[in-house]
Amino acid sequence: MSSKKIAILYGSETGNAQDFATILSHKLQRLHFAHTISPIAEYHTADILKCKYLFILCSTTGQGELPRNALGDKSSLWQFLKKKHLPSDFLSHCQVALFGLGDSSYPKFNYAVRKLHQRMVVQLGAREIFDRLEADEQSMAGSNKGTGAGVESVYFEYEKRILDFLKEKFPRRKLKNGDVVDRDEIDPEIYIEPSSYLTLADGGDETEVEISFKGDTSMESGKIIKNKRITDEEHFQDVRQFVFSNDNGIEDRYSPGDTAAIYSCNTDVAVQQFLEVQSHWLEVADKPLRFTNGVPNHLKDGGIVQPLTIRNLLKYHCDIMSIPRTSFFMKTWAFATDVTRMERGQEQLDDQREKLKEFAYDQDMQELYDYCNRPRRSILEVMDDFLSVRLPWKYMLDYLPLIKPRYYSISSGPNDPNIELTIAIVKYRTILRKIRKGVCTDYIAHLKEGDHLRYKIQHNNLVRDNYHGRPMILVSPGVGIAPLMSIVKAKLSEDINFFFGCRFKDKDYLYQNLLEEWEKEKRIKLHPVFSRDRENSPDTKYVQDVLWKLGPEMTNLIVKENAIMCLCGASGKMPVQVRLTFIEMLKKWGDFSSDDEARKYLKQMEREDRYLQETW
Repeated sequence: MSSKKIAILYGSETGNAQDFATILSHKLQRLHFAHTISPIAEYHTADILKCKYLFILCSTTGQGELPRNALGDKSSLWQFLKKKHLPSDFLSHCQVALFGLGDSSYPKFNYAVRKLHQRMVVQLGAREIFDRLEADEQSMAGSNKGTGAGVESVYFEYEKRILDFLKEKFPRRKLKNGDVVDRDEIDPEIYIEPSSYLTLADGGDETEVEISFKGDTSMESGKIIKNKRITDEEHFQDVRQFVFSNDNGIEDRYSPGDTAAIYSCNTDVAVQQFLEVQSHWLEVADKPLRFTNGVPNHLKDGGIVQPLTIRNLLKYHCDIMSIPRTSFFMKTWAFATDVTRMERGQEQLDDQREKLKEFAYDQDMQELYDYCNRPRRSILEVMDDFLSVRLPWKYMLDYLPLIKPRYYSISSGPNDPNIELTIAIVKYRTILRKIRKGVCTDYIAHLKEGDHLRYKIQHNNLVRDNYHGRPMILVSPGVGIAPLMSIVKAKLSEDINFFFGCRFKDKDYLYQNLLEEWEKEKRIKLHPVFSRDRENSPDTKYVQDVLWKLGPEMTNLIVKENAIMCLCGASGKMPVQVRLTFIEMLKKWGDFSSDDEARKYLKQMEREDRYLQETW
């Protein structure tokens, strides 16, 4: 049900905002509200003139930026709305409701949705249906303007307000024959078909063997040059120096802070296991398919696999190893119908249907969290637990999430034809017996020299032209070292203090020889610290401890020498602790008498892009 009058737009980096947008769309569909759902960047700019009710869900990424699928190119909605010549009442015809997802460990928490609000509401005259809601994906501290409500609670409040508003405004609807009826909800057991789905293609059972991808001319192919473990074999974490070059001899243009998007796939073993759980798919798994109404837009990034078969779609497109989100259960619970696979018959079938429905609609979400998120249970494992679910393969690309590209910071110097990444292989245990693995890093771990991969270069504009020649303070625990290596190789500054933290000097000191060589050449001043190694790090434990130890010198560089500070690594406690330490440094050695003054100076640094935080 598409309509230009109501639109749901999302900007999503990891999939959370997209999933909430999908849930909202699902609820509107069942209430017969025709609408458009789209990434912000893919929304047709001209349609904004016809839109009366606009619901925007947007995450924040990088240095307070909109996600990639919200920014778009020069013709995208956001780039158009930023044009200076637009009148102050340009969006006065439109009523909006905004929902932001952020991470309070970032300095620019929820900046993306605030930018949208400032431009669309304050400057272009869109009318808010209710005040903007904000949620915090990492903790409860910043959710919903400090109320402490968790991210799901904030979303459900957002959804409730939208549904109440629309149902009150449009309590009845008009049928095609002209009759006007009450707006009753569609039975939740009825599956609503997508506009385009899979069906068997004409032309027999034979399919070509060679795999290719069609429809995305921006994709590049790379050849693996090196895939070397650089942590000790006995260390718990496998970190790789991963190097590849363009297959076609094309010179990739990139700068420090840019990322390589790697397009991975599932293992053949996982695909076969899924087919065996959904055994009615096996007889058509390798038969050629086609779409009933063209390739859906959300499948076009990276290109659609050829030949188009269920097996190939499961391997290259469907993220069957991901943790299922609420929208997955909303779309699949009603397919729990196969009593023949139930040892206890109808009673067990009813139990499974009830539990799946609870996962789909219970706003408490504790049961879903305990079953899926806490043990990191995959869709494949869920399907193996709930054997009553008999999924129709023709809708598989509607209810199964897609494998998204994973973004890795580039370690090599600018425009080096050998693109180098520093990648931690994701492998860990939960309460489940089977070891959890990251789909992309597991894929990378098994690539050998000479193998090929699909990739794109993503430009993040981390480093500005005016950084050249200025002092730099680079702070990096663990694999956060990657973009900082690129900065050093770019020779942006002759005065670089490099703070690196890991656990043990002899186990996970990444690029130790190169860093120490750079120090001998006076390209950097190196400050390593080892949190579990008292012999080599007797009086400091974390990077913030070393920053504090060198506080007078570092503070002088910041306050007197206009230095740039760049922090890269895992999000969570580390960036918060570094930030707090930095504020205390400003107070003690920077002539700032209070927290407020020190924080104000730090905010000014962020506005000037002198305090950069790239965490994930």
